[in-house]
Amino acid sequence: MKDLDLKNNNCLPMKKFHRRKELTFEIRLYIACIALLDNRWGTITRLAKKYAISRTFVYMLQSELYQATEPVFGVNQLTNHNIYYEAKKQTIKNSLLFRLEGKCSIPSTSDILKRMDLPFNSVGSISQLLNEMGSHLSPTLEWNTDTHLYIYLASDEVFAYSRPVLISVDPVSSAIIKIQLADSRQTSQWIDHFKQLKKNGVKIIKIISDEGISLCSASKTLRESRQPDTFHAISHRLGKWVKSLEKSAYATIQEEYDKLEVFESAKSRQVIQKRLDSYFEAQVKSNNAILLYEDFKFLYNCIIEQLQVFDKQGNPRDRKKAEENIRLSLDLMISLSIPKVKKAINTIYNLLDNLLDYLDVAKKAIWKLKSEGIPEYIIQLFSLAWQHEKNMIKAKQGQRRKHYQKKMEEELKLLEKILEDNFVAIKTKVFSQLNLIVQSSAIVENINSIIRNYLDTSRNHIHQNALNLIMFYHNHRRYKAGKRKGQTPMEILTGKRQEQDWLELLMNKVDIRDI
Repeated sequence: MKDLDLKNNNCLPMKKFHRRKELTFEIRLYIACIALLDNRWGTITRLAKKYAISRTFVYMLQSELYQATEPVFGVNQLTNHNIYYEAKKQTIKNSLLFRLEGKCSIPSTSDILKRMDLPFNSVGSISQLLNEMGSHLSPTLEWNTDTHLYIYLASDEVFAYSRPVLISVDPVSSAIIKIQLADSRQTSQWIDHFKQLKKNGVKIIKIISDEGISLCSASKTLRESRQPDTFHAISHRLGKWVKSLEKSAYATIQEEYDKLEVFESAKSRQVIQKRLDSYFEAQVKSNNAILLYEDFKFLYNCIIEQLQVFDKQGNPRDRKKAEENIRLSLDLMISLSIPKVKKAINTIYNLLDNLLDYLDVAKKAIWKLKSEGIPEYIIQLFSLAWQHEKNMIKAKQGQRRKHYQKKMEEELKLLEKILEDNFVAIKTKVFSQLNLIVQSSAIVENINSIIRNYLDTSRNHIHQNALNLIMFYHNHRRYKAGKRKGQTPMEILTGKRQEQDWLELLMNKVDIRDI
């Protein structure tokens, strides 16, 4: 925009800022000194109101004065400077705790800091401090490039409004390997995502994912081996049909009962015959719906059983036979009178070539355990216990969860009696091998739900630096429950003990004077 000079008829550029002559050098220096040396809560706001200037301008004067005086006097010689940085450090530590561990929103964090009478407690200050902390962290796992990290990779995306967040996770340790705020979820974005991992020394054994078009295209372009997620491939596609057919069966049963009630209220012979015919039709329809539901559910359960890593004796399932049984069940499903389900079944047919890759991994794991001298029957019992634990975690119904928990505890109690003092050592060895069997990308869904909590408390407005902080916190926090209880994701991934808490590690990683 331009101001119009009417006298000379010229268009002059309008000034964006005007230097206020009443704010003399002495006044500016006084504002800077008070802002730098007075660490009491509200000082910045009072100065801004008193001189009708912005808080940003006060902070600018404060920063300029510090930069001019620090080389001369030195921080160690100015006690106030030490107090300043110590107060700033406390604010940052508490902000990180409330935001990451407490999952508080930034406005809520601001309110809590004000109650604690800590400085830098405004929403803008906290947001800026957290942003600066995140800028010193990497969105990709930093690994020693002299050695390679060979891992399976569970990859998926979560959305912050319309912007996708691309996430890759190690399914065994649950460590986030890379988290990236992308402009879109095009194939090129996923290609860059995987290439950056390789630059950081990560070797991808196999990518486990759903059938996202861009992700699948990227893995194909890079010639990376990919295993379809069994949940999205089978349960997600066919499980909804089980529920739909069950609902339809109950609806026809209710219709049959309604027809029966109507029939019993008939009086004339003509009406009786008409309603009786209607009831018989409803009965036939109900029987057909029930039979269709039971047949489909039986075939669905047969397929789900073939996805189990071990059979009922604890032996690794034969891949070839499992594929044959799944194909047979799918063939029988197609023969049922459910036209719309054929599309889902045809998709599963196309995925079968790589769907059961994890059974080959299971066979290698069992072979390795046998080669270490562990008796076969011990491996079988541990394999059943491991599988019961997996089923317990996946079970959504409380009754099923309790059933699998009981079965797992029975197997482990028996093994404890057999192995006695060697139980813990052998269990750790066997389970560490079996945990390498990755069947689905469910772990990345769990990580997505964790990130979703932070997106919700930030109204989906997220930036890369905030994601870096979330990644660092998750990778170095210690689990309080579950099978990873007492461990951090990085400990499981690297096999090295993490001596410090995540907050100490983060504060040591970033110099407060750089913020």
